[in-house]
Amino acid sequence: MELIENPSFEQASQLLKEYLSREYTVQVNGLCTVNYRGRAKSKLDRGERILLKKQDSALLVHGPDNYQPKNWQPEVDSFKVEVDEEGLVLRAVRRNPDEMVEVFFDEISLITVDQLVDKSELKIAGHEVDIHEAIEDEPEIVEEDLKVVEREKETPAGFIDVFARDNEDRYVVIEVKRNPDYNTVLQLQRYVEEIEEEFHGEIRGILVAPKMTEKVLKYLEERGLEFVEVEMADVIPSYEAVDNSQKGLSDFKPSYDLN
Repeated sequence: MELIENPSFEQASQLLKEYLSREYTVQVNGLCTVNYRGRAKSKLDRGERILLKKQDSALLVHGPDNYQPKNWQPEVDSFKVEVDEEGLVLRAVRRNPDEMVEVFFDEISLITVDQLVDKSELKIAGHEVDIHEAIEDEPEIVEEDLKVVEREKETPAGFIDVFARDNEDRYVVIEVKRNPDYNTVLQLQRYVEEIEEEFHGEIRGILVAPKMTEKVLKYLEERGLEFVEVEMADVIPSYEAVDNSQKGLSDFKPSYDLN
């Protein structure tokens, strides 16, 4: 593991050029602005954030609160790092679809580089995957005469939870979330756009969740997307508890001291 506090921009550039395109987990803490260009455009003004590049090349930019990233790329094809008089610029480019996240750092407080190993499978019960399976078994949970075409349908924007057709033979993109937020709506919109490119005709997008806020419902309505409420207890009347033999964080002790 490499850890550098308060690196110069030249030090940071050298380290990022060496590891970003390789199978390493890279974290950069600093003061930055973030621009996104693709099918839409977005800008995050100057703020302290954490940039995380995972070993599968996924890129996430987190703020100091909320578990959801403020911006992300599910897969990055190429990275470019440059230093100028004002700071360091990192560009993450994705070719299909054509998208770019550009992060400008004018201060960097920390960079870490590591290779993580995780061979354990997450055991989940009473979670989103159970709703996927319930919809596949009983599509009428969502609506009458719905026919499931495929689960986990792959698109350039990611995997659609459930892909179906309704009683008017229209394609239906279904996204399942226990706690939907604005990013969930954007993801569903991306999936619908990908299917619109692949197939002709009207494409419906439905967000399935056990609860919904007025704000997120408004986001859906503004984009012509739909919401179906599904109670977990109705979908999963009984299930086995997660294996209690799984270790928790308290079972592990740190292997190194950063102080």
